[in-house]
Amino acid sequence: MQRELMEFDVVVVGAGPAGLSAACRLKQQAAEAGREISVCVVEKGSEVGA
Repeated sequence: MQRELMEFDVVVVGAGPAGLSAACRLKQQAAEAGREISVCVVEKGSEVGA
């Protein structure tokens, strides 16, 4: 069985308000520092933001 490999600098678990806010803020902070980071938000449910 083959698995797909995905690499990220940051993985945020949970796509509720706190998780989405954390992901956005991390990207903003990295941009202000002149860095580009990859952020992945993982949610177990079918909807985000709840």
